[in-house]
Parts: sequence; C-alpha cells; structure tokens
Amino acid sequence: MSILVTGGAGYIGTHTCVELLNSGYEIVVVDNLSNSKQEAIRRVGELTGTAFRFYQADLLNKEALDMIFSENRIDAVIHLAGLKAVGESVDLPLRYYHNNIAGTLTLCEVMKKYGVKKMVFSSSATVYGMPESVPILEQFPLGATNPYGRTKQMIEEIFN
Repeated sequence: MSILVTGGAGYIGTHTCVELLNSGYEIVVVDNLSNSKQEAIRRVGELTGTAFRFYQADLLNKEALDMIFSENRIDAVIHLAGLKAVGESVDLPLRYYHNNIAGTLTLCEVMKKYGVKKMVFSSSATVYGMPESVPILEQFPLGATNPYGRTKQMIEEIFN
C-alpha cells in the first residue's frame, strides 16, 4: 500500500513517515517546506534506511498534485499539511482560510480524479474552543475561537 503524506516534512509528518516506513508501507511525501526543511526528509530516510519520493509542492497547486498522483500509485492519504499557528491565524485569517481550506479541497479533487477514497485527516483540539473540562472528549460541542481552529472545523464539516 502506498500512502501520500501531505505535510510530511513537519514534526508530526516526519514521525508519521518513520512509523509508516518501519511498518512496511511505501510512502510519497509532499510538502511546500513553509514550516519545515528538506533536512527533515533526508533524516527520515537515514533513520529508516528506506528511500521514498519527496515532492516540494503546495496543495494549492492542482497541476503539481495531478503530476504527483499520475507518477505514483496512491492508495490512501494522510493529510497533515496546513498553516498551524493560532496567533498568526488571528493576524492573517484570510491566508489561513485560503491555504488550509482551498488546499484541502484541491487535494480532494485530485484524489477523486484518481479514485483515492481513503484519507486520515489531522484536525486539532482547537475545534472545541474553550471546553468546560479536560480531557476533551470527541463528543464535546465544537466551537473554534480562532481562524486556525475554524479552518480545521470547516474541513471536518466538509468530510462529513
């Protein structure tokens, strides 16, 4: 099984890639390197002793995604890519809405074109806003209080 990992050069992405490779999965990684470095990709290969394809591309670039899917047999996607700073999202809300939501929609369009129906999406506890208690339970009411959290909440709604 070949898995596309979006945001695979980030902190959670690199750890996910290591676990997938060590479990015998083939991976393809796409990351625009806005929150990470190419060095992280090199280190994943070193740690696992496994070669894999890496594409420096943005999810907003439909042509790049189409090329990635056409060059690789993708069976599933682990979607970790997105802008992620709560404070910055308050200062730059339109950037967050555009990047996180439009990028996800573009990814979904390309997945549909290539018949890829399996996705794991990395959301955020910020979708719960200010919960009444912790730990936060999945059935708690949603109520994101910042643009970053609202992008994650909107994407969850799109997937429902």
